[in-house]
Amino acid sequence: MVLILLFVCAYIVPSIVLNFLQISHITSALNQKAILLDSLDYKKAGNYALEKLRLNNIEKILELGLFTFWVMFGFSFFWQHLYDIGLSGVWHHIVFLLLLLLIPMFVNLPLSLYQTFSIDKRYGFCKQSVGLFFVDVLKSSVLSIILGGVIFYILLWVMDTFSLWWLGGFVLMFGVVVVANALYPTIIAPLFNTFTPLEDNELKSRIEGLLDKVGFRSSGVFVMDASKRDGRLNAYFGGIGKTKRVVLFDTLLEKISKEGLLAILGHELGHFKHKDIIKNLIIVGVFLFALFFIAAHLPTSFFTQASLPQESSTTLALMFLLSSVLSFWFLPLVGYFSRKAEYRADAFGAKLSSKQCLANALIHLVNENKSFPSSHWLYIYFYYSHPPLLERLRALDYDI
Repeated sequence: MVLILLFVCAYIVPSIVLNFLQISHITSALNQKAILLDSLDYKKAGNYALEKLRLNNIEKILELGLFTFWVMFGFSFFWQHLYDIGLSGVWHHIVFLLLLLLIPMFVNLPLSLYQTFSIDKRYGFCKQSVGLFFVDVLKSSVLSIILGGVIFYILLWVMDTFSLWWLGGFVLMFGVVVVANALYPTIIAPLFNTFTPLEDNELKSRIEGLLDKVGFRSSGVFVMDASKRDGRLNAYFGGIGKTKRVVLFDTLLEKISKEGLLAILGHELGHFKHKDIIKNLIIVGVFLFALFFIAAHLPTSFFTQASLPQESSTTLALMFLLSSVLSFWFLPLVGYFSRKAEYRADAFGAKLSSKQCLANALIHLVNENKSFPSSHWLYIYFYYSHPPLLERLRALDYDI
């Protein structure tokens, strides 16, 4: 019961309280004069945010139910059942861990379907078919099994070989994160989307001129077919070293001016100039270090409560299950540095274009993506990687 009580008090209850604070804030704001958006879009953005928050509360309750199931029945059931069907040795441990990884994905599938084909569709975001949705689920599952199996195998070897296994495990997983960031644009992302070189030569030339100004060397400027799934606008720089590339959503090209697009890219280049990707990797490293350190010092009572032997795979299982608690309390630290980085990137982007141009582009994104412009301060503290738009606009000297 201690494990469940820890999960409830340190994660589920605070998460739901934050959601209710945000619901109350938005509900109150909807009764006041609209800001940044016209009254119809303002109300639509608020209602969209409220629906997502209510769904998230249901997700938290489901997450608690799944956690309780694992601790009370699931761990011991699967641990023994895998032996009963003839799995032994390292395969027993790997399949046990893969089940822990995959079962939550399928349990959450109905909520994901509702989010995509009910909420997102009603608000004009969902563009994909049910078939494409399940193809994505299949691809994600296969990728999780292959990569997860390999990573679990190496982790188990590290844990069984070295006395300071938690330090070796941290080094391994941090290396995986770095490699994943490097390979994502060229190997992982193309499994789900099509990337084609930008055909607008004038825009391409202006983007390359912008990149040259700050010394950003990329492998190209690409357009992603985001519109086959979603109508929201976005752009990003992906990759590390030679795999770096500029990616523009096709929805962005359709709905925003070239000047606005260059202002947004100028903001993204600010992250490159200030080495924010490296800083983010360091923050991830701190989290992984803490996670593995805690896993190495889990009390024996945790294993007893879950009816598990204290072995390498069961330690990883408990670490995986409790990671959401640690990550929740790690969010304020991540958010603090991330919001500081966004202000710096805004200032840099404004120098490359202008404050007015960047501010107008940000407002346009809020309109198209139906982002509600106001939030509760505590919700911002935990969940916002970007400052609220009102604060960003004030920093850009925009007259609200």
